Amino acid sequence: MYLYERKLGRLKRTIRNKARVEGCIVESYLVDELSNYCSLYLDPTLNTRLNREPRNFAPNIPGYSSTDSRLSIFKHPSRRLFPKGGKTIVLTDEDRHKAHTYILLNCQELHNSVWLFDEELRALFPNNDQATLDKNKDAEFAKWLKTYVLNGIETTHLRDIAQGPLTYVQSHKGYLINGYKFHTRTSYHGRVTENSGVCVKGAFYNEYESDYYGMIDEILELEYHSNLGTCVVVLFKCSWFDPVNGVRVNRRTNMVDVKPKAMGCVDDPFILASQAHQVYYTPYPSKEKGLKDWWAVVKTTPRGVYELAEDAGVVGDDDNDDMDHFFQENERLGCTATEDLLPVIHVETNVIEEVDDVNDDDHEEVEDVNVDDHEEAEFEDVDSDDGDEEFEDEDSD
Repeated sequence: MYLYERKLGRLKRTIRNKARVEGCIVESYLVDELSNYCSLYLDPTLNTRLNREPRNFAPNIPGYSSTDSRLSIFKHPSRRLFPKGGKTIVLTDEDRHKAHTYILLNCQELHNSVWLFDEELRALFPNNDQATLDKNKDAEFAKWLKTYVLNGIETTHLRDIAQGPLTYVQSHKGYLINGYKFHTRTSYHGRVTENSGVCVKGAFYNEYESDYYGMIDEILELEYHSNLGTCVVVLFKCSWFDPVNGVRVNRRTNMVDVKPKAMGCVDDPFILASQAHQVYYTPYPSKEKGLKDWWAVVKTTPRGVYELAEDAGVVGDDDNDDMDHFFQENERLGCTATEDLLPVIHVETNVIEEVDDVNDDDHEEVEDVNVDDHEEAEFEDVDSDDGDEEFEDEDSD
């Protein structure tokens, strides 16, 4: 219903003369159509309604093409919220190592290398549990990969990322990616709007682990030295809510709540910006004991991104349901779909019969045209005799 109200409101705003309401609407509509038509022939560099940049739009990385040999992690579309903003900072050795290791473990082209390193760890430490192996991987994988790539022949395309990022990184207050507009938590402190909440999908789901929720502290651009072009990875440094004690899910309503006083995951503050989904947190108005210390999580929908059904059969079932629902509501349609098809078949047969009749008439007309000449003469004699008899009767009278 809101769509119709919005359309009517747009039409009402075009009225300038209340004595000529319809004329104002028609004139405004014609002007709008003409301007849109003329804008098709304007220079593409001019900003018009047809080429206007959508909100939260992130263009492709400059230089990206089908022949680009850079890794996929450097090609994700994104852009700075403030192109001339940002400042240069120096990461600590610990943060630099954590950020670099996280990038390596989430690079698609390095999945085979990660698998080889895991196999070596299991062979060297067969008695260690998975948690210990993960700690060893976080500590030693970057060093192992650098040695493995430099000594390999088929891994030359991985040398740029194996060398590690540059020491100086760019820090920004906002970024556009995945159809979202993200801000750091401190940049818009005190405002009503909130764009610093993030959600990251968990690796697996059970009663102890699900999605991870947090807030962005810093937005960093890590650059890798390369001769192939600009190799930049955007990372979010976040503060995470404890996934065990700070996050709860209502199984009946699927509502997610977070506890701001319970923070966790201090050792893993970084995520790829391409992995982030935007959420915002709102406190409960109730002051009950079970609600006052919790925030409700509300997931937002990115602009320009639409969820499509994965199974085509599901879409077909929904369409059938909508059609059945439509026919049930319309009381004027008393026949079924099978009965509706009968008149169509009857019409087609009538058309065929009429065509046959027309063909027969044409055939008869052709036969009439091809009559003998003596028959035409006989008709003429009869007509002449009748005419003579009529004149004789008139003379006698």
